[in-house]
Amino acid sequence: MFDKNIPTPKAIQHSIMHINRLHCKAFEAKISEVGIHRSQHMILMYLCRCENTPSQKQIADHFEISPAAVAVSLKKLESGGYINRNCSESDGRYNEIQITDKGKCVVEYSRKSFENIDARAYLGISDDEKKILMSLLCRVEENLRELSGKDECND
Repeated sequence: MFDKNIPTPKAIQHSIMHINRLHCKAFEAKISEVGIHRSQHMILMYLCRCENTPSQKQIADHFEISPAAVAVSLKKLESGGYINRNCSESDGRYNEIQITDKGKCVVEYSRKSFENIDARAYLGISDDEKKILMSLLCRVEENLRELSGKDECND
């Protein structure tokens, strides 16, 4: 007999996707206050995490977009004062990208915004419930990785 109180996998997946969209929407509302587009923000955050300056091709590969799209975003970030691009002394075809103080402020603002949004998203959920949720999501991830030939759950 079918229990109507048990959500279907489809309903659960719909809820996960809806939560992701709401999370993105909340963050995009915050970052729009700074005046940069989501794709520019993603590149800025990536640049801040990299130990060495990545090439335009490496950025494109990371985000699975064209080098031309990266060039457009970098140009907008540069014109907005978020980054500086300088020709490499060792290879004139290569631009070294440096995040400016203005760019660093955006990164810090973003980190704080993510922390605030995430904290609000999990209000009223106990630490034990968070552990259970993480365990269940990791199991779903493992199941999906098996379908794609990858079998480990990353933290």
